[in-house]
Amino acid sequence: MTRRLSTSSKCIFVFNAFVALGAVEAQADVKLQETYSTYQLRGLSRQAIHNDLHRVAKRDADGIIEGEVADHWDWNFKFAAIGDSCQVTSDEIVLKLKILLPTWVDDARADPATRKAWNRYFQELKAHEDGHKAIALEAAKQVNKLTHGATAPGSCTALERSLNRAAKQIVESSEKAQDQHEASLPLYTLE
Repeated sequence: MTRRLSTSSKCIFVFNAFVALGAVEAQADVKLQETYSTYQLRGLSRQAIHNDLHRVAKRDADGIIEGEVADHWDWNFKFAAIGDSCQVTSDEIVLKLKILLPTWVDDARADPATRKAWNRYFQELKAHEDGHKAIALEAAKQVNKLTHGATAPGSCTALERSLNRAAKQIVESSEKAQDQHEASLPLYTLE
């Protein structure tokens, strides 16, 4: 069984800026929200599992999606004008990950060779999806470093635009890293 995986990147930018009165120390908080979902595969042999995968797995234009990590970004910054400059007084970055993986419901009834093949296949699939998750988490950390306590001369509007532009570049780089991770996927079989 040849395996192709997909990552779905849905970046939604929510950028709210509020100018506060008085300087307050910035507080950074990156929140990770993970939601796991599964789909069930049945079969007592590798071929039967393969056939069921092709019957029940999610599809897109490129084919079957065996596993998926979809990321959704939200962030909220608060600013304070201090003299002729502006400072981020608080920032919250929320990364929501929706992770989809299969489960095999006939494990207990199958022979040891099929169980071994499934376990190897599933570990490879999970490791690949964990790679997508790690890329998204690293991008969230970079956005956090960029914004936490940021101060710049000029207006808060200028700082907001600058941070928004830089954060978008981080997310775009993350998207490219996700694509490279997907492209480097070796072909595995359930054997």
